[in-house]
Amino acid sequence: MSTLDVEIVVVVIRYEGKIRWFRCDRDLWLLDVNKWRNEFIKHGYDVPEFKNSYRFGIHIVNQDTVQQFLSCISEFELHKDELSIELAKRYTTASSWWDVSDLFPIMFVNFDVRKVGAFYFEGTPMERYIPDDWTGEFIDFANDYPEEVFPKEEKFWIKGHSDLLQLLNERGVDNS
Repeated sequence: MSTLDVEIVVVVIRYEGKIRWFRCDRDLWLLDVNKWRNEFIKHGYDVPEFKNSYRFGIHIVNQDTVQQFLSCISEFELHKDELSIELAKRYTTASSWWDVSDLFPIMFVNFDVRKVGAFYFEGTPMERYIPDDWTGEFIDFANDYPEEVFPKEEKFWIKGHSDLLQLLNERGVDNS
C-alpha cells in the first residue's frame, strides 16, 4: 500500500463503558474485511486472499478480537483534548465544518452492544462491513446518539454551552 492509498480518519469507540479516540488509516476500521473482499469478488473482480499478516492477522474485529486489535493500534490512540486543541487553532479561520472535517469522527464503534454508526461524506460504506450479529447504520451519531451512549462531555467540540460543530454548520450555511 502506498501512502496515496491511505486515508487518515478519526474513529470513536465505546468499549467496556469507556469512550476512546483513534486517528489512523480508514481501512483498519473495516471490521470484517472478508465481507469487503467478498463484495468485490461478487462484482467480478479478481481479489487475492488477504495475507495472514494483513491488519495484524485480525480479519474480523469483534468482541472476541477487540482487545488484541486495540493493543495493535494503541499507537494511534489519542486523547480528545488533542482534537479539541486543533479545533480551537483552526476554528476562527474555518468558513464551515468542511475546513475542519478531518478532526471529526466518521465512525462510532460500540463494542459493548455490537453496533456501528458511521457518518462520512464519501468512501467505503463502513457500516456495511461489520461482523455477524452486529448492526450498522449510517447516522449522524455526533448529534443523534443518546447521552448515555455518547455523552456530551466526550464530544471535544462542545465546550460549556457552545457546540462548535453546530456553529460551524451554521457558518457554512451563512457563507453559501
